Amino acid sequence: MKKLMFYSLPPAGNKIPIKAIARAIKDSRRSWWDQFESIKGLLPAKYLLYLSSGRAALWLLLKALSHIRPDKQEVIIPAYTCPAVASAILKAGLKPVLCDINLNDFGFKTENLKLKIGEKTLAVIVVHLFGYPANLEEVKECCRKFDIYVIEDAAQAFGNSLLNSPENKLGLLADAGFFSFGRGKPLSLGHGGLLVMKSDETAAEVTRLFEDMKQQNGHTNLKYLFKLGSYSIFSNPYLYWIPQNIPSLHLGETVFEPEFEISGGVDLAASLITNFLPSIEKEKENRQENTVYYSDGLDGIPEIKKVPFPEFPYLRYPLVLKDNRLRDQVLTQLVRQGTGAALFYPTPLNELPGLEEVLGDRNVYPNAKKLSDGLITLPVHSRVTPSHREKIIKLIKNSVYCK
Repeated sequence: MKKLMFYSLPPAGNKIPIKAIARAIKDSRRSWWDQFESIKGLLPAKYLLYLSSGRAALWLLLKALSHIRPDKQEVIIPAYTCPAVASAILKAGLKPVLCDINLNDFGFKTENLKLKIGEKTLAVIVVHLFGYPANLEEVKECCRKFDIYVIEDAAQAFGNSLLNSPENKLGLLADAGFFSFGRGKPLSLGHGGLLVMKSDETAAEVTRLFEDMKQQNGHTNLKYLFKLGSYSIFSNPYLYWIPQNIPSLHLGETVFEPEFEISGGVDLAASLITNFLPSIEKEKENRQENTVYYSDGLDGIPEIKKVPFPEFPYLRYPLVLKDNRLRDQVLTQLVRQGTGAALFYPTPLNELPGLEEVLGDRNVYPNAKKLSDGLITLPVHSRVTPSHREKIIKLIKNSVYCK
């Protein structure tokens, strides 16, 4: 593994061969619906809709649900999650309500969730952080008696299933769910999101709203092709340092963006998704193999919290250290060596600049704060080689035991 600053692994992502882009261009003459016939084997959803992003899919779903139940305005979300979730809620004219997480599967702390649920609760969003299944059944049980919608945020979990239950795909197990194909996702294609639904009523309202939307997509096939080609080139570890050093790209940053594009997805991106479907299992095998390696290599270090299930295809390996001092010490060494290690979301949502003022939530969420203070993510994608992994383990151990 190179020590030069001009070599750096991306934190997440996947290779996009030029051949795959060429095939996608050829197939993109078909509509997205025709192309997604092949996705039904992986995602056998009753209703499926393709949009410009996972965030747009969530916005559309919430807008529809708020029309069906206009007397309910609150949506409960984890205090530690992507700010795009809060952006979609706010843009739909609804109120995000934060709830603390548990540190076992990073889902809701159930006893806290029960206290947050009220007569104004429209929906609860379960986030499968790092692609790992959160405590969905507990949440569904809490919501069932109050007739509250349960939504799965499976943006980081495309292709993943419940533990030891491959037929139960994440994103398809609640009232509705959504996936993302943006930057740093299981399929990182720079564009696109899927909305899946079970209810006829919900699907009908979503379809009505979708047809009423202005279909002015900010991405044309040509514009998307340029973006895709740039990603394919600069995600190479020998070139990734270039976009990494362009501040306007916000790589590695967590930024609250209240405005975002809402439209249907680009046909070329849909074509690329379907072309990549055969490779998703191989990608998962790579992520699982690297996860096992990190778990074995870091076993027995009391300063590090073990992952919940070490034989799972995490999107990024969540390395949780005992405090932010040790976190910064370890991260500094890993970043200097271009290992692809990175922070995740730096704070609970109510402490994130920009969103902090909008939420006006002064509560403390102890587990969300503890996770944000101690978390580093390690790369597990297909570009990670055995030599990368060995170097990462060595650097972590040297940093932890450094006096």
